[in-house]
Amino acid sequence: MRRTLIAVALLGWTAAGAHAQPLPGVDTKGLVADEIGALSALMKEGACPCNPRLSLFECIEKKSCPQATELAAFGADRFRDGDGIEQVREAVVRKYLDEHVTFTFELGDTPSKGAKDGRIQIVEFADFECPHCALMRPVLEEVVKAYPKDVTVYFKQFPLQHHMFADLAARATLAAHRQGRFWPMHDLIFTNQGKLSAEKFVEFATELGLNVEKFKADLEDPALAKQIQRDRQEAIDAQLTGTPTLYINGKLYTEDKSPEAIKAYVQKAIGKLEAKK
Repeated sequence: MRRTLIAVALLGWTAAGAHAQPLPGVDTKGLVADEIGALSALMKEGACPCNPRLSLFECIEKKSCPQATELAAFGADRFRDGDGIEQVREAVVRKYLDEHVTFTFELGDTPSKGAKDGRIQIVEFADFECPHCALMRPVLEEVVKAYPKDVTVYFKQFPLQHHMFADLAARATLAAHRQGRFWPMHDLIFTNQGKLSAEKFVEFATELGLNVEKFKADLEDPALAKQIQRDRQEAIDAQLTGTPTLYINGKLYTEDKSPEAIKAYVQKAIGKLEAKK
């Protein structure tokens, strides 16, 4: 199966020096052979938005998809602006993701906070022993606080296998969710990230005033493991390779993960929605 441009972005673009096949309809004046070769190679890796059975390159050759030609022209323009191969790769992939790739997730039973059915949906995949995931917690809180009527944050589980307590932590939060206390458990676990143990999760349940016996029973419920596995598969299907990863209205978020950058992205997304009214 053809790799997506997302995979190319994550694996690195090694096409420099590739055969400089022409890109019909794309102005490559001023580009050297390595640049044309790299751009044409990248176009062979992505699915054409007009016909996913074809590559971008094939659609460009057939002159059958203006969006594909526009993407290649964008890359050529970036080369003429003086960007290097890596910079052009990142810019082209980002444009491709933003304009042509949207992911969908099962959200019906997914813990959420913020606006009810907000027009901006942020889906976070995280691991409870991941240090960067712990840092994302206050960032998303700030985003929700800034857009209380617009933003809904959904938390999906992606426990990493090399983290000893990540899976149990995921089950603990979902068990707490059954008693309406997902977010307090979520916060306690991240706050005590370096002190986790099987006993600690029971202590947290007691501290939160949960029915501890029900909590313990729910921890072993196969339905929770099934939900976690579903979340993991959704993440894999959505090209996730690390945690935390955010998707905003179905788009893989590739910008800086600072609160300022995310809020700016959200504001831009709101502007696009307003413009469609």
